[in-house]
Amino acid sequence: MITETTPRSVEEALRWQLDRIGSSAWEGWALRFQRLAFGYAGEAGWRHCSEAFDWFRGHDLLSDGAPPRGALAWFRVGETITVRSGLGDGEVIGPGVNGRIGVIDHEDLGRYLGWTSAIFPFAR
Repeated sequence: MITETTPRSVEEALRWQLDRIGSSAWEGWALRFQRLAFGYAGEAGWRHCSEAFDWFRGHDLLSDGAPPRGALAWFRVGETITVRSGLGDGEVIGPGVNGRIGVIDHEDLGRYLGWTSAIFPFAR
């Protein structure tokens, strides 16, 4: 269960993301896309997904198993760490699906690293 409070609820954040399906404007901005989806206008405090992932892992906040609805799902795609949002039933949403915002099974994106709650401790 995701319990941390964000400016937008999980359902509002996922609706925001679903409204952008097919857009190519967010390519290369996975962390920013998630931060904005959850309602944070200010920067997340991390420049790259890898920095955020390392912070979550270093604070023992990384969980195994399929990402629950509204969780941040972390992946290694080639040499890059990236993030998507869990939709439930093993699906995730975010940029990088054929160069666009899309929905994909979490097992089909790259090497799945685990999930964390959708928190941005340094964002405003």
